[in-house]
Amino acid sequence: MKLPERNWENLLLISLVLIFCVLLLVGGVLFFHQLNHSSSHTHVSPSADEKEDVVTTKNTPKEEEKVLDEKFSSLLAGDGAQYSIYVLFPSWSGPLVKGDRQQSSASVIKIFILSTAYEMAEKGELDLDEKVRVKHKDMVGGAGVLNGRAGEPVLSIRELLRLMITESDNTATNVMIDRLTFARIQDYCNTNGFTDTVLRRKMMDEKALRSGRDNLTTVRDVGEWMRRLKARKLVSPSADAAMEQILFAQTDTECFPRALPQAKIAHKTGELEGLYHDAGIIYDGNKGYVLVIFSSKSANRGKTLQTMRRMTEAVNESFLSDN
Repeated sequence: MKLPERNWENLLLISLVLIFCVLLLVGGVLFFHQLNHSSSHTHVSPSADEKEDVVTTKNTPKEEEKVLDEKFSSLLAGDGAQYSIYVLFPSWSGPLVKGDRQQSSASVIKIFILSTAYEMAEKGELDLDEKVRVKHKDMVGGAGVLNGRAGEPVLSIRELLRLMITESDNTATNVMIDRLTFARIQDYCNTNGFTDTVLRRKMMDEKALRSGRDNLTTVRDVGEWMRRLKARKLVSPSADAAMEQILFAQTDTECFPRALPQAKIAHKTGELEGLYHDAGIIYDGNKGYVLVIFSSKSANRGKTLQTMRRMTEAVNESFLSDN
């Protein structure tokens, strides 16, 4: 049967439309496939905001370790004491740590008591303005000023914490240990990753020392505590700023401050027979860095302090050249 001429024209028109649609569909699929393929291989430069998050490490601890090792080797020649050190410059991706081992903390343990108190205050578990009576039975010798005061002075927890650091007051420290408890301070250390730090005795507890019960830590734990404080990531930005201000008021200036009188230093020292420690944040110029030096088995206090000051100067020279 022969179709009318108009029907053939209509059929042809429909066929052409269908073919066009098919070609359009196939072309679209190929286009989007190529677009996705190209975008997956295209490097996109970071925006200005993104570039601010890119950290450029100018030196690594491994590179600087060789330089400092050469400096230390000459400084420690003939020195019978043992030294441990932690250094962290702001341009480094990680610290340089030498001789890291668990050892007697002396009064450096007090920084962990300080941050325990500020963490408890942050959580509403402690009022820093709470008044505490320091009783005669609490007073002990060694470093500090409270044991020389008449009567039974009443101080706020904030004042006791300040004396514990600035004067390394042993009486204030023992009162704070009683108020916070051994368990709470140790829990703070363990929970926050300071797992090599152990509080086992109060200050001036000679009986505990003779029985081998001492307070312990490492330069790595102390260095990490200082690193977080400097970064305002220890307790909270406001609490960290307050604690750093207390450390700036440290009255023992025999080591870091004597070596670097031009620097602003937030630090805590510790001393027992045969050992001297200094640990802190050193600001020389616009930037700061963390430095911790522990000494032990020292037979000559003056010589050990002289060596530590020279080590501090060497580190600071490397820091200034690094910046």
